[in-house]
Amino acid sequence: MAEDNGHERVRELVSSCVHGSPEAWRRLVDAYSPLVWTIIASFRLPKHDSEDIYQSTWVNVVRHLGDLRFTEYFAAWLTTTTRRECLKHTAKGIRWNSAQLDAVSDIADTDQQDSMVDHVMRGVAVQGVRAALHRLPVRDRRLLEALMMDAEPSYDRVSAQLGVPRGSIGPLRGRALNRLRVLLPPDADSWVA
Repeated sequence: MAEDNGHERVRELVSSCVHGSPEAWRRLVDAYSPLVWTIIASFRLPKHDSEDIYQSTWVNVVRHLGDLRFTEYFAAWLTTTTRRECLKHTAKGIRWNSAQLDAVSDIADTDQQDSMVDHVMRGVAVQGVRAALHRLPVRDRRLLEALMMDAEPSYDRVSAQLGVPRGSIGPLRGRALNRLRVLLPPDADSWVA
């Protein structure tokens, strides 16, 4: 019975993550980071390689968590994902160097973990915005993408590119952003750093 309760908690947490809850992502990363670090440490890689694998593992989780059919097996799936990332990384010709194996104690540094969690959370936010953008009407999406292409977008260029009057770009942008806000999860305000 307790096992079923644990499976249900994992299902709920994964479901909340899939639906874009930053708080759920924080809880997921906090709960499962020790597992990821333990698996990575077993490969005895240098600290910088371990950090790269940690990040790429969580990026894979962000990208593919919605594809997971049996969410109660998240830990097993995460274990496999982490091992595959380690193997992929070592297959690129990384040499094991036992002199650098003290990375495990360095990895446990709280500041380092906090920055990793922040990195994962930024990835979650970007994925959430991208998903919402793709649910916008094509005209809104094309306008917002055209405006985001440059640090200082030119309304003249956007007008010519999209075939809309220059004077209507501001109002169209405002309406598109309002529609985008509606498509974002309610807790998306916490994504802003």
